[in-house]
Amino acid sequence: MLSEDGLCFNSFCMNMLIGALLDYYRQQLYSYNSLIKRYNVYLKPLHIVVKKGLKGPKKVYYYFGKYWYRLEVSNSKLKWIYIGKEKPFDYLPDPPINPLLIIEVKRVQDKPDTLCVYIENFGEVSELISYVAKIVYVCCHELKKHVVKSCIENELKNYGSS
Repeated sequence: MLSEDGLCFNSFCMNMLIGALLDYYRQQLYSYNSLIKRYNVYLKPLHIVVKKGLKGPKKVYYYFGKYWYRLEVSNSKLKWIYIGKEKPFDYLPDPPINPLLIIEVKRVQDKPDTLCVYIENFGEVSELISYVAKIVYVCCHELKKHVVKSCIENELKNYGSS
């Protein structure tokens, strides 16, 4: 369903879209880290923080491609040494853009299980998000839940080869 330039999904399909975008982004981060490893710095693909509330449930925060580290070997163990949130050297190529930073997800007021994604115009990354969103839309609406993920993965293999 299209709503004022947004593509709308049920919550299951929206989770599939977010998952597909994050999988793609993590692959981009792995490629980026391979490219810059000669400088002995890395952009950590995923950092998870768990905060336990005194009375409430624990909260889990996921940070994708936000923190820079360098690696050290100490006593035959690999240690990640935090060096900051900013790119450590100006001469490094820019890291890939996190696709979640250029989308907005809104719940449809009169349909609580319907969520619409709106994509900011950001060049190639926006084109990729639109492409992935359309694949998820088709896979989610034509197939049963248990085969949606494989449908999305198979369609994404074709990205860039067409």
